Amino acid sequence: MKTVLSIQSQVAGARVGNSVAAFAMERLGVRVFQLPTTILGRRPDHGAPGGGALPAATLASILDGLAADGLFAEIDAVLTGYLGQADQAPVIIDAVERIKAANPKAFFVCDPVLGDEGKLFVSDGIADAVINGLAPHADWLTPNAYELGLITSMNIDGLDNARKAARRIGKPVLVSSIRTAIGTGNLLCAPQSEWFCETARLPRAPKGTGDLLSALYVGRRVRGDAPAIALEGATGSVYDVIVRSLAAESEDLLLPGAQDVLGDPVTWPRARSLELT
Repeated sequence: MKTVLSIQSQVAGARVGNSVAAFAMERLGVRVFQLPTTILGRRPDHGAPGGGALPAATLASILDGLAADGLFAEIDAVLTGYLGQADQAPVIIDAVERIKAANPKAFFVCDPVLGDEGKLFVSDGIADAVINGLAPHADWLTPNAYELGLITSMNIDGLDNARKAARRIGKPVLVSSIRTAIGTGNLLCAPQSEWFCETARLPRAPKGTGDLLSALYVGRRVRGDAPAIALEGATGSVYDVIVRSLAAESEDLLLPGAQDVLGDPVTWPRARSLELT
């Protein structure tokens, strides 16, 4: 069975981080080892969240427990998201190196989770740990347009700049939340190909859509989907989940009520191959 180690936030009262990622990937038939970077009661944008970050030593100890049972060799991919503390980054990097030693085919995907819509929502120390720590060690990155701008020091105001910035990174990048004339799009940029997939504009999107997109894309790739197919399926599923969440007037992603579209989306937007320049 394909397995992903998902290292992200755990928020009891919200569908973000591991609550989203694990649910989505398991619906694709992928086993998920969940490791929290934070354990919170609610989202920080609602006020004091309760709980806090997992100490780096505790994170390392949990990873050692997985390794002691020989589970590193069974991990096909590592997906990281929101960090609770900057000193978690070197612990994760060390674990990724050990996992790759146990399974040379394993790959590391970093979802930066730094901010959105022009606003940074982590400390400068965490941002630096992600941009200069995790990102250089990752095999793939899955930033939104704002995060891509932070990583590359470029202003991302559309598809053209997103393509230029993604190429500058020099590794496969899935960029979400690129505004277009009809709505928003996701760009998949790899050394030999580029694909763009867009959906119609919606009035709003609940928190956690980036977490969901990254998880669905990684889950599909782990189970064997080609890059363009994984992009289409993940983009369509996220769109369908948002539509159902809005229809139910849910502030959070309505994953239990939309779990049928995680693996079999109603909406299947076609990815457009972009000419390399």
